[in-house]
Amino acid sequence: MTRTGGVIAATGRAAPVPLAVYAAAATALLFWSGTAIANKIAVAQIDPSSAGILRSMLAGLIAGVLALTFRLPFPLKAGQRGLLLLSGISSFAVWPMLMSLGLGYTTAGHAALIMAMLPAFTGLIAAVADRSWPRASWWGGMALAAIGTFALIFYRSGGALAGEQASMTGDLIILAGVVICALGYVCGGKLSPVIGTWATTFWGLAAATVVTIPTLALLAHRTDWAAVDSTGWLAIAYMTILSSLAGYAAWFWALGHGGIARIGSWQLAMPVTTLAAAAVVLGEAITWPLVLSGLTILAGTALAQLPKRPARD
Repeated sequence: MTRTGGVIAATGRAAPVPLAVYAAAATALLFWSGTAIANKIAVAQIDPSSAGILRSMLAGLIAGVLALTFRLPFPLKAGQRGLLLLSGISSFAVWPMLMSLGLGYTTAGHAALIMAMLPAFTGLIAAVADRSWPRASWWGGMALAAIGTFALIFYRSGGALAGEQASMTGDLIILAGVVICALGYVCGGKLSPVIGTWATTFWGLAAATVVTIPTLALLAHRTDWAAVDSTGWLAIAYMTILSSLAGYAAWFWALGHGGIARIGSWQLAMPVTTLAAAAVVLGEAITWPLVLSGLTILAGTALAQLPKRPARD
């Protein structure tokens, strides 16, 4: 009996993954692909920092109620609570705020491609924390993705990218947010084996409210809330319910039933779907520099995520 990516088969081969698992993974990625677009719509009416904080605060309040209702385990040791707090604040408070702030200056397409670097940064921070040396293919993929990201951010050819209203400032804010989010993912990854992935995520969202509630109170005066129409509130609802809660629930269920190795690689499709949706919904231009940068980033990320070859007997 062998285990491959969380799926056990008595024949030595991985058991077939039920269609429902792929459907759940696709649903999560569909929700997440629309996050940058919904965020872009929200910041047109709401102060960018406030939009990101509001989305996380609402999700955190709901997650806290769910965690208490289902009696999800809470870390008991001080060190574990520190990991939970750092994970929650980084991933669910600072990152959403920086993403919203960056989207006030750049396009959803640019943000999506920069966010594709998240697995690479997560691996880099984890390697530093564990004092391990990644394999050569990982470094090669990281370098290739970094080249694509550098070109995306710093290449400005008077017309193409300027016409997209994608500023270097916005891109760099998104990149900084991705690094901080990766740090939160690493902290959450170290805590998950102790209390479980569901508990880590929902308690992390709830823990972030210690930052999001007072921060929103300080930033609330920047927005004329009475002028926010139904479109703006629908965008906030989308990010709160579908991106932060339903998306994570569907994704973790898919990972648990289909295996990380099989399902995790699906994330590479998310920037592509976001670019397409941004072109349709927001009318963002898809230029050749954008396409070439995107292909380089995705190729590098895919190379870095290649599974390690098992040693031969």
